[in-house]
Amino acid sequence: MTVYSDFAGAVTEFRRGQHDRWHRKDEEPDGPACFEARLEAYRLRGIALHALFRVQLIASSQTVIDAAQQAYELTARAHKASDKTELSARGNQARESLEHFVKLASSDVR
Repeated sequence: MTVYSDFAGAVTEFRRGQHDRWHRKDEEPDGPACFEARLEAYRLRGIALHALFRVQLIASSQTVIDAAQQAYELTARAHKASDKTELSARGNQARESLEHFVKLASSDVR
């Protein structure tokens, strides 16, 4: 349960970091805040990837692993949105994918 919870938390923070990265780039692409947000997004990506590896090690089914990978991948793409509407849509997809993972994972730990 801890591994699944840690993954959900890491991906949630990664998603927040991706959104922050997008907004800082939209405000001032060459500014120091954009650079810092990009570095933070990379750091959060590493934490989320580590959590994904832990899920892969303990999950009892490929379905749970696939759901975790999809949540991670959708989150990783969020910063590539072309505008705020697309960013919101990508963020919603990532959140819904993570919620699907949590639903599957909760069955795995019962």
